[in-house]
Amino acid sequence: MAASEKTAVLGLSLWAGTDKPRRSDFVSDNTALETLVGGHLQNGEVHLDDARRARLDEPFSVTTYTGTGVATRKHLLAFAPRAVLIFAAGKGAAEYTGSYTKLYAAYWANGQSSRGLTVSGMQPAVQQETAASDGCAAALNENGVTYVIVAFR
Repeated sequence: MAASEKTAVLGLSLWAGTDKPRRSDFVSDNTALETLVGGHLQNGEVHLDDARRARLDEPFSVTTYTGTGVATRKHLLAFAPRAVLIFAAGKGAAEYTGSYTKLYAAYWANGQSSRGLTVSGMQPAVQQETAASDGCAAALNENGVTYVIVAFR
């Protein structure tokens, strides 16, 4: 005799002491479990994969660097970001020098960016412009200035 009772949700076998399990009972139970659990693990909408778990556990990283004055400087992150913010610590986003405006902050998100910042894969690249155009110059690697990089997964 097959299982005399079944579980309410999955219909798995609940054998009584007098039941005689059959191979087909085990196959049926395993198929139900494979369908439910396997389907859950493969469904990215209901199950967190490693990439989604990382975004929840560590949604952003914060690092600092001190400017060297070189025209272009690349930084290596531990992941390819979805968005990046860079700003000079202790300075405003922009400062007027008397003849042009230095831009001490920049953003990048989904391929769109403000002046002086590009991102390729895991590498944001900052610019230090020595000449102004349109009355502004990117100042994201000014010698001796401390900058903060906030990168979002």
